[in-house]
Amino acid sequence: MKEIQVGEAPPTRQRVPAGRVLDDVPRALYVIAHVMFLGIGIWLWVAARQNALPYSGALALYVISQVGFLAYFANVITMKTAVLVEQLAVAAMLILIVLQAT
Repeated sequence: MKEIQVGEAPPTRQRVPAGRVLDDVPRALYVIAHVMFLGIGIWLWVAARQNALPYSGALALYVISQVGFLAYFANVITMKTAVLVEQLAVAAMLILIVLQAT
């Protein structure tokens, strides 16, 4: 261990964020995953509407959240904006479900 001399700053440690390993995953796999999520969301939304389920409109908000992520992968918006779109859609979805249930 190195002794710190007078006037010398202590060594700093770089904190590594959790999930850093995901940065090495090819971008195409994320695109494929979000296209799959989008397809599942559309399928569930259509199935819910056809069966007149009371919260079918809420599933449209899930679809919107996936479009937000695809916009990020198309370099149209930033990741922070994509996450914001997703979080707003989820919040609206929860509000819609609770308002329709009460």
